[in-house]
Amino acid sequence: MKKTPRIAVIVFALLAALALCTPIVAAQDTMGGPQGNPEAMQRLEKMSAALQLTPQQKRQVAPVIMDEAPKVKALKSDTTMPPLQKAMKMRQISEATDAKLKPILTPSQYQTLMQMQAQERQQMIQKMENR
Repeated sequence: MKKTPRIAVIVFALLAALALCTPIVAAQDTMGGPQGNPEAMQRLEKMSAALQLTPQQKRQVAPVIMDEAPKVKALKSDTTMPPLQKAMKMRQISEATDAKLKPILTPSQYQTLMQMQAQERQQMIQKMENR
């Protein structure tokens, strides 16, 4: 008779542990946890540091970056698209992402983001010229 309550307690403890861990796993997925996109997480961390995002802003920015990442990755791996068309498509993706980020960021943060992107574009152009 003592085994039945002990099993019930173990089952209850397992269910409670599962219930507590589920939001953590879901947050890791949203924030690019183990199953997430490492490049997107790196970009998020870089933006977070450069723009000094608040924790709330970081939570709001994460899904935007995670949504953009597969589009950029697919575009970069597309060998059938001519370079100019690729550049135009990349700009469209970037503009759509910027439009989603603008209401999340302060005007100062947004301006810093625009400067960062201009600098990245300049570096890309230089890299292409040196080939």
